[in-house]
Amino acid sequence: MVVSSLVRRGMELASDMPMNSKNPEVPSIHLSGWLAGLFVFSVLAFFFVVFSIEYTYGMVVAALAAVEETNPDIYIRVKTDVNPNKDVDPAEPEVDTLRPQPITNTLRTTIKHLRSRAGFWSRFRGFGLFFTYSLAEGFLFSILPVSMTNFAGQLVARMIIGMALANLELTWVHIVISEPSPKRFYQRIPGFKSWLKIAPVVAFEQGVVCAAFYIPLLIAGAAGALSDLVVDPNANLPPAELVSRAATAIAIPSLLAGLVSIPARAVTIRVAASMLPKEDEAIIPFDRSFGGKVVPATLGGSGKLSIKDAWASFDGPARIRYLKVIGKAFAMEFAAIILFSFVLGCQAHAGALTYGVRRSEVSA
Repeated sequence: MVVSSLVRRGMELASDMPMNSKNPEVPSIHLSGWLAGLFVFSVLAFFFVVFSIEYTYGMVVAALAAVEETNPDIYIRVKTDVNPNKDVDPAEPEVDTLRPQPITNTLRTTIKHLRSRAGFWSRFRGFGLFFTYSLAEGFLFSILPVSMTNFAGQLVARMIIGMALANLELTWVHIVISEPSPKRFYQRIPGFKSWLKIAPVVAFEQGVVCAAFYIPLLIAGAAGALSDLVVDPNANLPPAELVSRAATAIAIPSLLAGLVSIPARAVTIRVAASMLPKEDEAIIPFDRSFGGKVVPATLGGSGKLSIKDAWASFDGPARIRYLKVIGKAFAMEFAAIILFSFVLGCQAHAGALTYGVRRSEVSA
């Protein structure tokens, strides 16, 4: 949630830079009716495919991988002899007990498990709350009087908004990692006491990720490096050059924020999972006590993981599974971007050729 929002804000920042893309020497592209319709459909399909990959694998499956226990106290009993006519040897074990592989060990097993427990649309579980969170976040950003070029102010604003919406993020994690519930998502939003517990954790995630995004921009701005990205309004630069300069402004900050968000997001998910209500049953096996580090409030504890314990209790195999999910989601998104870039490029090229042919026919 944090990185995608930061990239979106970065693109808004880049679009605010004074640029002029009007160049009479650059030919425009005019698509015919059916090509225009195909192009629009391809663009919509592109956004749907990329979002589906990001939400299903980069968010839902990643959240499950972040909390699933590597060695749960659950065993699969597999019979070694199914022949009823065979004599039973008292010295031979009747069954073999095998330790199962984690559900999130592969993307395929995770999706199959979700479908069997929560239905076909389980890959989009929690989407209603995610949509509500996005709308609320956009609204709060729109009413905060912070300039897009005020990087320090943007960092503070993100932390404040993240804390204000902390209970929504907490509820999203609970919906994703638990069995289907008859309650609506707004009925599962906890009260003020839960907010006091999760708000500092969300502030930590927002702080470290936003710092990784905005501090490089602050340093670059102080060094005057961002001045090279501002285009002279009187300069006639091709659109590719304008896009390149805009992308340069947020490329390195986005990469740093993405890398930092991986462990920070895992910490937030694990802390939120430790606060799963007792009446909610987890959809994947995980230790609610996280190795005894979660002490219930009734016994004088906080009833949740601390930030330090959330990372310390994240064992090596679980971290590897979590990183594999993130890596596979990124690879699928990258492949989709390459594929659709080729498809859209071919359609635009076909439109340009059609336009060129028509112009030549008119001139003749």
